[in-house]
Amino acid sequence: MNILESLEAYTSAQKWVGINFIILGILLLVTAGIITFFVTKTPLATGMKWGALVAGILIIIGGYGYGNFNNKILSEGKISYEKNSSEFVRAEHERMEKVNNGFLGYQLVFAAFLLASLAVILFVNLPYLKGIAFAVTILFAGLIIIEGFSHPSIETYTKELREIQP
Repeated sequence: MNILESLEAYTSAQKWVGINFIILGILLLVTAGIITFFVTKTPLATGMKWGALVAGILIIIGGYGYGNFNNKILSEGKISYEKNSSEFVRAEHERMEKVNNGFLGYQLVFAAFLLASLAVILFVNLPYLKGIAFAVTILFAGLIIIEGFSHPSIETYTKELREIQP
């Protein structure tokens, strides 16, 4: 497989991450809507509604931005490759090493937010705050799962870059 095909495969997989972020956001918005129209107005439900609404909007924006970012990586990569293929491979290798090394850090940050929201659910006796924490738990559990499924594309592209000598 040539390096441009590998870049296209990688960015395609990463665009799916962005689409999955948008789907997660839509699910959170639907949850907020269901709570608004079908659940009794309790502090817990109100907190969950507002938490799901805000988290849903933010992750939709993030997913859209992430998809555009990957489109930019692909288009700039093609231009860079046409100008100087060995420089492109070197720069891509450095970028992907950072991405691959940063993956665990992102997952740990997501896990920390997940654990913090679970701690709020378990140990804080404020129903409104617990409702927000439920929404945050859903958000970060979803992010961990989505990012976990994207990791093979990162590893594959990084491996293919390592096989090419710049």
